[in-house]
Amino acid sequence: MNIVIAPDSFKGSLSAIDFCRIVAAQIHCLHPDAHLYLQPLADGGEGTIDAILANTIGNRISLQVHDPLGKIIDAQYAILDDRHTAIIEMAQASGLPLIQFNQYNPLIASSYGTGELLLDALDQGCRRFIIGLGGSATNDGGTGMLQALGVRFLDIHNHELAACGQTLSKIDAIDLTGFEPRLNDCEIIIAGDVTNPLLGINGATFIFGPQKGADQQALEQLEAGMKHFADKTESIFAAHPTASRVSGAGAAGGMGFALMTYCQAKMQSGFELLAEIAGLDCYFKIPENKVDLIITGEGCFDRQSLSGKLVGRLLERAEQYKIPLVILCGSIGEDIKNNEFSSDVRVFSLCDDGRSTEQSMQNTAVLLAQLIQQYGHHFLFSVHP
Repeated sequence: MNIVIAPDSFKGSLSAIDFCRIVAAQIHCLHPDAHLYLQPLADGGEGTIDAILANTIGNRISLQVHDPLGKIIDAQYAILDDRHTAIIEMAQASGLPLIQFNQYNPLIASSYGTGELLLDALDQGCRRFIIGLGGSATNDGGTGMLQALGVRFLDIHNHELAACGQTLSKIDAIDLTGFEPRLNDCEIIIAGDVTNPLLGINGATFIFGPQKGADQQALEQLEAGMKHFADKTESIFAAHPTASRVSGAGAAGGMGFALMTYCQAKMQSGFELLAEIAGLDCYFKIPENKVDLIITGEGCFDRQSLSGKLVGRLLERAEQYKIPLVILCGSIGEDIKNNEFSSDVRVFSLCDDGRSTEQSMQNTAVLLAQLIQQYGHHFLFSVHP
């Protein structure tokens, strides 16, 4: 039996690499003759650096940066062996898990730390960037990042604003004279997993703002500020008058918009980019090594998982190649519990025994091993290679 194990990370509790190791160890206990192909993946969020370094040669760089609320923290990015390519996770410097739940506030959260990572990579000689946008705490339109790179946002009194969500509506002028000139020689690839535009009911603020701590009043303030910032930006970049409506512009609280307009970045599916680097499809296309089962997983399996995220993409692959799929997740969203999948798709949750999400996150590794012990024989021996 040939089994591909290709998970995402369980945000804040288990890396994709550790998922692979735990699942592989338990499967070998149940089925010692199984051939396992371990492929930790990501779709642009937490774990992107891990997934790329699992398939390429590179080094991690540690750096002190500002977190979303301005606290100095240690963050990492990676430089590949070509010394030309940097891998940056926005979650490392500007991610939601970096702050306490009671501190979530997209009005004051800033993406400044992500700009600091990018600036350091420029100093290291990198001119090609893969930037993963998942897991952000910010809704500042990428202004914090841009400020770290030398852009000045000025109010009507010509005073520089601290770039964050609540100051977007106060921007009167945007001064690009100090904007990092080395970016003109760079290739920037956005590894994203969302297709939302910048503005509107499906935009950055109204779709993702609530999970970052915004109430209705804050949502309306942030949306108005984002539109104001977009108008100011598009008046500067006349060649991109509709950039705010481009698919993915709303990624990471508008970071997609900032990177595409100010840095000429190109958006790519985070999963497809990582799958290409890993050579994932090669597993499915070699007849003599036919894959009999795919096992994947993520922290929360919900409706968003089916909209371009890793598990949804693997579900498409499983259907395309007619391979049974097992999804092991921390929890199952209410919006997907009644979803009907084919008989070749099985979903198992660490919360199925009545545990809370918090309990599952505190014991993810142990519970995952127990889940395989309990249900592994059901999906392993129902597959006939």
